[in-house]
Amino acid sequence: MRRFRFAVRPGWLALHVLCLALIVTMVLLGRWQLIVSDEKHFSLQNFGYALQWWAFSCFVAFMWVRLMRDRLRRSDAPAAVPEPVDSTESAVSYRRYVMPSVQTQSAASSDPALAAYNDYLAKLAAQDTSR
Repeated sequence: MRRFRFAVRPGWLALHVLCLALIVTMVLLGRWQLIVSDEKHFSLQNFGYALQWWAFSCFVAFMWVRLMRDRLRRSDAPAAVPEPVDSTESAVSYRRYVMPSVQTQSAASSDPALAAYNDYLAKLAAQDTSR
């Protein structure tokens, strides 16, 4: 029972009540659609709606079970210990973008539209730093 201690927290209790209310509501809507189908001498459209409501309620139950299972797995998992990175590996989990600060003159002078755009960006950057 200690494993399910998280399930009695206020947020989880609200989730349980919401899921239960959704399931009951959708089952009753499916039952109502089935009654409407019978009153119309087996209307296939209303029968399909009944099946659809029941499928929605099954989906809510499936997702509720999956959320509970994922939370249990997360609480049962041991704390992750970072593994030492081997110098031969080139695994990078996060790489920060560094904007180039110097542009070569040959690239800027070869395209006048690019040079004008870069001048515009430089003016904007100067305005940002002056604020």
